[in-house]
Amino acid sequence: MSLNRLYNIFKSDRLERADVETYGRGTDPLTQNAIEQKAMNDSFDTDAMEGWERLSYDPSAMSQLDKKFAPSKGLGLLKIIGGTAIAGTAIVAVLYFAVFQEASNPIIAHQETPEEESKTPNKQQTIVLDASDVSLPEPIEQMTHAPKAEQVQPKQISKEFQEIITFRIETPDLPIRKLPNVNPLPTPTPEIAKNHKEAKEIYLHSMKLVDYRKYREKPQVKTKQLTLTGTPANKEDEFAQDEDPVWRDVDVPYIDYIDKTVSVFERGNYKKALTRFETILETYSDDVNANFYAGICLFNMGEYDKAIPHFSNCISGPFSNFDEEAQWMLAESCAKMGDSAKAKSIYRTIANGSGYYAAQAKDKLK
Repeated sequence: MSLNRLYNIFKSDRLERADVETYGRGTDPLTQNAIEQKAMNDSFDTDAMEGWERLSYDPSAMSQLDKKFAPSKGLGLLKIIGGTAIAGTAIVAVLYFAVFQEASNPIIAHQETPEEESKTPNKQQTIVLDASDVSLPEPIEQMTHAPKAEQVQPKQISKEFQEIITFRIETPDLPIRKLPNVNPLPTPTPEIAKNHKEAKEIYLHSMKLVDYRKYREKPQVKTKQLTLTGTPANKEDEFAQDEDPVWRDVDVPYIDYIDKTVSVFERGNYKKALTRFETILETYSDDVNANFYAGICLFNMGEYDKAIPHFSNCISGPFSNFDEEAQWMLAESCAKMGDSAKAKSIYRTIANGSGYYAAQAKDKLK
């Protein structure tokens, strides 16, 4: 694939009609990952991509809006908002212009004026891609998603995080952090770490995380990055060749790496998110954030046996922030595997406690 083509994908801030069509019809993973990254730059575009998925990424579905709004160059939208049309129409119109607006801002921070471009005619732009943006490990690539009804959706996880906070405020005397040991596997029971304690938390993309900046000195994640040099489309004739891209080993600040990783997870791209969480675990094997969310990714792809060790690692690690959630997911994973005896044992332990999931565990035992 031409590097100029990749540059042109990134050249505007928002998704365009061509991006949606290319993503839906294309087979090149590098191009598709570039469009995914572009969509993640804006929360509105992220939601728009979810809508396009339901339309099979077919831009022709918007042909009626083309006829309605394009001739008036946006005046039709103002009439709708100011008139008596239903709110739903206005929302669809806003989505239309947000997705298909013609933008020309490059992804670099500074956009040159025509005068500046004339002074620097040879200037090229660069795009930096992480290894997971280009390809995924073969074992992960071959995984398939479980039926959506059997998945634990990110929105559900976020909702439960908030409900657990409320539950603890309303029942402050509950000893929720001292969970009994559970042996859901034919492997040794994960023991609660000696200094198992609650750590400082942050929320990124509505997902709970341990803030490791408080416990590690300049935490970084080792990964590989590819720097691509691209030429704007209007200058392709001036520069016939791009520089050859080279992979390099880099240390990315932990907070930056996990911020993007959680964003990928929240969008439901579990294969890519899992790849990135495993990259974190290669550097920090006891990372509770990566263990918990990697377990969720595997659960949502039906890899329950692989998910269980990650949830066990949460309980046996140094921080207790995911104890309740991890123990519940242990039980759910065992149940999905058909090991009802182990699942009931864990549900019974949860039900005998006074934590957030106690009532749900009792229902499972009926």
